[in-house]
Amino acid sequence: MFIPLASGRPTTFRPHTSQISQNDWDVLADFWHPVALASDVKDRPLAAKLLDVGLVLFRGVDGTVAVAIDVCPHRHIRLSTGKVIDGEIVCPFHGMRFDVSGRCQLIPAMGGKVNLPASYRVATFASCERYGLIWVCLGQSGKHSVPDFPALDGVPVSELEFLGPQSWPVSAARQVENFFDLAHLPLVHADTIGGDATAAMKPGRVEQLGDAVTLKVHYVETLPDVPPRPCDFTYRIVLPFAIDFQIQDETDNLMHAYNIPSPTTAHTTMVFQIFRVTDSKLNANRQIQRGFREVFGRVNQQDIDVLSGLAMPDMPLDQHHEVHLPVDNICGGYRTRLRQLGLGRTSPD
Repeated sequence: MFIPLASGRPTTFRPHTSQISQNDWDVLADFWHPVALASDVKDRPLAAKLLDVGLVLFRGVDGTVAVAIDVCPHRHIRLSTGKVIDGEIVCPFHGMRFDVSGRCQLIPAMGGKVNLPASYRVATFASCERYGLIWVCLGQSGKHSVPDFPALDGVPVSELEFLGPQSWPVSAARQVENFFDLAHLPLVHADTIGGDATAAMKPGRVEQLGDAVTLKVHYVETLPDVPPRPCDFTYRIVLPFAIDFQIQDETDNLMHAYNIPSPTTAHTTMVFQIFRVTDSKLNANRQIQRGFREVFGRVNQQDIDVLSGLAMPDMPLDQHHEVHLPVDNICGGYRTRLRQLGLGRTSPD
C-alpha cells in the first residue's frame, strides 16, 4: 500500500519486479531495439514496453518521434493515456505538458507557462527511425549501432512488407533460436515450408563475424501442390537478437526476411518482421512479398503453438542443460557470442 520510508529513489530504470537480472538488463539496455512501427506513431501517444520498462512514443512538431518513460513525475499517471498537443505530450490528470526533450513546459495549476526548474521533467531515451521501425536504446546509445541491413538501405518504406508487431510467449533469445532451428522445419512446418522429415539433416556452415553469426545451408522446400523447391538459406544473426534471412532459389529469386524480436520482458517478446523480394518487376515483387507475408504468418503461429509448451523459459548459455544435435551447431555459435557480450553472468540484484 505504501512505499517504505527507508526506500530511496530508484537508481536504474529496471523495475524491481523485473525477472531480467540486473546484469543482463544492463547489457541489453545498451543495444538498440525496435518498439513500434513508425507508421503507428501518429497524432496520439503510443504505449510500448522494452526490458520491462513502460514507454510512451509521440511525435514533436517537426515529426520526430520522442520516447519517454510512461509515467508522469507528478502523480505517476501513464502519459500514454493522455494526448499530444502541438508536439507536446499532455498528462490527462493535471494537464502537465512535456516536450520531446522531456522538459515540462506547462502546468495549468501554476498558471500555465511559467519558469519551471529543470527537475520538472520526464525521462526520455535515445531513439531513431530506420527501416520503417522506431528503435530505442535505454542505456548508452553510443556503445552499439542500430542493426545494419544492407539490402534495405535506400529502399523506400512503401516498397517493404511488414508483419507484426506480434507478441510471442518466449524470450527474445529463444525466438531467435527458433527462427534458425533447422531440424523443426519439416515437422512443425510440414504444410507451410515442408522438407523431408525422414532424411538426416546436414549441419550448415557457421561463421563468426564482427557483430554477427552466419549460417548457410541448402534446403529443399516441399510445399503442397508445387514441385520441390531447392533453396539456399542464409541466416545473419546480428547480435543480440536481429536476423537478416535470405532465401535464394534456382530461378535466382531472392527474398529477404528480417526477424527482429524485441525483449518486452524476460519471457515475452514483441516480434517485428520485414520482407523484400529482389526482382525486376515491382508489381511482381509486391505480390510475391505478400505471399511470403501470408506464409510467414502461418509459420509464426505454428511456432507459437509449439513454443507455448516450453518448460524451461530461460536460455542456458553454458550448454549443459540441454542435449544437442549436430544440426544445432549454429546454436553453439550463437550462445557463445551471447556469453561474450556478458549475458548470463551472476550479479547482485
